[in-house]
Amino acid sequence: MAFTQGIQTINVLAANQAVASSIVLVDMTGFTYALPAGKQLKWEMRGVFTLGATGGFRFRANSSAAPTAYNAEWAIVDVTTPTRFDAAQSAAADFANASAVASNYRIWGKGYILANAATTFSLQIAQNTSDVLPITLLRGATMQIHIF
Repeated sequence: MAFTQGIQTINVLAANQAVASSIVLVDMTGFTYALPAGKQLKWEMRGVFTLGATGGFRFRANSSAAPTAYNAEWAIVDVTTPTRFDAAQSAAADFANASAVASNYRIWGKGYILANAATTFSLQIAQNTSDVLPITLLRGATMQIHIF
């Protein structure tokens, strides 16, 4: 079977991105992509983030228009305790946890969407509970996408 050719893009977070005192999801800087109707997108994201002692985390692979098909897998590891948080989703939803360990965390996610209509795909971040101690996605996080 032949391999499918597609557009491949790799984006790297150029500066730390912090979210404090907000549970409202925001797009990760540079981790968005305009996807035409009928196109498929496979994505993978890796990085490190930090938390204060409260606030927790919230991530989402978002499509601005409801997709025909969607799946996402998430794995986050608190490297201090160590504790692992996992999720497998078949519909767009927040992956959130009220973790209260001030630590470095590794994040890995991957997924797929089939666009029903033209949409903007984005990876998003927020706190799980509003707190002045920020969640900070560290510079160097990557998002890789394939369009076909």
